[in-house]
Amino acid sequence: MTQVTWIGRKLIGTVGGRTLVVLVALLIAYQVWITVSAGGKIADGVKDEPDRRGRYTIDVELGFPPERFHMLDLQEYGAIRGTDDNVLHLHQVTEDGIDAIARKYWVNEIRPGESGESIADIIGGG
Repeated sequence: MTQVTWIGRKLIGTVGGRTLVVLVALLIAYQVWITVSAGGKIADGVKDEPDRRGRYTIDVELGFPPERFHMLDLQEYGAIRGTDDNVLHLHQVTEDGIDAIARKYWVNEIRPGESGESIADIIGGG
């Protein structure tokens, strides 16, 4: 019997070891579920029209009115232009940012937003 097999049998032979194995399996299943469901949250056309810096304007639909936590979290990915009911309007979001937002369990859908000039576009910043 190899040492790895012996450690595995010892680990599974205890209540704490079995609990650890179940928790790790649940964590892996949760990550797989988030990854699989993320693709279905991004509507067609979201990544079709980047601005001149390669960033996007998107609308993020939640199943509830956004609270401070959600706004602060989504500001990591882009600038908030405003909210309407359950929708947050973001601009200057990167392609990776769109994918990261889609992985959040509390996001229902990501749609293309209305593109308009931001202050940074007008003054030439970025």
